[in-house]
Amino acid sequence: MMKRETVGIFIDGDYFDGILRNEFDSQRIDFFTFSQLIVPEDMQRFRTYYYKSVPYLSVDANNGERSRNEGVEKFLQSLRHLPRFKVRTGELTKTVDGQYKRKGVNVAMAIDVTRLCSERVVDQVFLVCSDPDFLPLIKAVRDMGTIVKLYHGDNVPERMLAECDEAIRIDDDIITRSLRDTSWSG
Repeated sequence: MMKRETVGIFIDGDYFDGILRNEFDSQRIDFFTFSQLIVPEDMQRFRTYYYKSVPYLSVDANNGERSRNEGVEKFLQSLRHLPRFKVRTGELTKTVDGQYKRKGVNVAMAIDVTRLCSERVVDQVFLVCSDPDFLPLIKAVRDMGTIVKLYHGDNVPERMLAECDEAIRIDDDIITRSLRDTSWSG
């Protein structure tokens, strides 16, 4: 019997949030279900890695900032309890000109993908991202012989689509099949 290929899923949470907000009316999905749905039946999911910037919390944070931060932490904690899930957080920092920048998320994802591919832990990498900063990563893991599949929304650079082995648009079907069950309050 042949060994089933192993898949690692790497989700840029900030990017996926944008897809859900802008393309799917802020639908709430079950990330375990999403992860299971995108992996073909003849393959096995090694683990899903979820990367998220923790919201900026000022020294004199108001109730809204604290509430938003607590909501994100509660959500991340729920993901940490899912089977074969790993959550990695970065931070959202505020620059002197008042802009916000993500710190640590892309580097963490690049390290995880590189390590798992170089150690041959995974045979395929499924990325949910659109940042062209990942192009060198995609090229490197493809050079290692790893298949790279990109899951994306409407707004993704053409270079990303061209560099991956496969590119699949996240559509209504996958979102509908991944919706969270809201019949219970837990």
